[in-house]
Amino acid sequence: MNKRPSVLLVANWDSGVGYAWWLMESYWAALAKHYSATHDIIMAYPSISTLPDVIAQAPLEAVPFDFRATALPGTLRQLRFLRSRRVRCVYFSDRRSIDWRYLLFRIAGVRAILTHDHSPGRRSRAAGAKVLLKRLGHRIPFCSVDALIAATEFVHRRHLEVSCAPPSRCFVAPNGLPERPPAAALDLVDTFGIPANRLVMVTTGRANRYKGIDFAIRVMAHIVTERRRQDIHYLFCGDGPDLQEFNALAHQLKVENHVTFAGRRDDIREILRACDFAIHPSHGEVGYSLSILEYMEAGLAVVVPDNDSVCEATEHDHSGLVYPDGDTQKAAESIIRLLADAGLRERLGRQAVADITERYSLRLAHRRLIEAAERTYPAEQPTQD
Repeated sequence: MNKRPSVLLVANWDSGVGYAWWLMESYWAALAKHYSATHDIIMAYPSISTLPDVIAQAPLEAVPFDFRATALPGTLRQLRFLRSRRVRCVYFSDRRSIDWRYLLFRIAGVRAILTHDHSPGRRSRAAGAKVLLKRLGHRIPFCSVDALIAATEFVHRRHLEVSCAPPSRCFVAPNGLPERPPAAALDLVDTFGIPANRLVMVTTGRANRYKGIDFAIRVMAHIVTERRRQDIHYLFCGDGPDLQEFNALAHQLKVENHVTFAGRRDDIREILRACDFAIHPSHGEVGYSLSILEYMEAGLAVVVPDNDSVCEATEHDHSGLVYPDGDTQKAAESIIRLLADAGLRERLGRQAVADITERYSLRLAHRRLIEAAERTYPAEQPTQD
């Protein structure tokens, strides 16, 4: 019988869920590689449909087991699983930093609990008695995580200022992109019928109001109808619950001939290489989004609001342009600057590419993640079970 201890990696969704889960998959694979010499690695999905290639090729065992349940019956099943599989370290994503169940997990044999926070948006900074209560909560024996890993510096600040987590338990593994050669540009005229004499402004992501697509359409209406610019076209790539509403808004504002809704695409990198600049008017991210990094990788200047949960990767007039959040006129002025100045677009895009290489690489993210994990739960344990 195998007596090795186990490291458990926990997914929140079915194995076939797409979008940004490729990033989490890369983190799971990196941790599996790091610990596999001394531990068995278990990858627990709530359900398994299609197993991603990176997971299928990693040194781990993928199993269908749901760790999302919080009621007592589900918790008891989790405890039996942890004990039977000799789990000593658990790596969660987007879980609470304080939870009474963590004490039970430790009684079942878990020695270290890590959670990686990718949750978007601002939170209210703790003040007064809340600061004391939250600090005390993190000191309840065995009921808080051993490592709180932030996806960006913005999330790290949120851990310190909102959650009031101990700085010694807080780490940053900044989201990044893999190193890869530039993609070939797609022909936007042939693919989408966009007139060749227009500059293309692009957004990618989920089609929901939280991403601010309706704001971008209103900005387009201001540019086309009030500023009378006909040399611009807005391309949105993505699907989601509010896509039909955005389409209706474009017709209502009479800019449907200047807006293309491409739906979900598998050739985003090729599309971005053919665009002229990007806008990301989201109401909240984790400091920046993977979409913003992909714009930058493609050499696009990006226009973003001064919302600190969105604009962390964009330095105004250096790698992009930043406008006051929610200000349609100021956003339009930033876009018109880019329409009028090819040299500005080129300069900002060139710096964006440099920033990706220097600050937002997946290699750096993996290194920081392993450093946080190793400080919390060393691969070589001083004593074996």
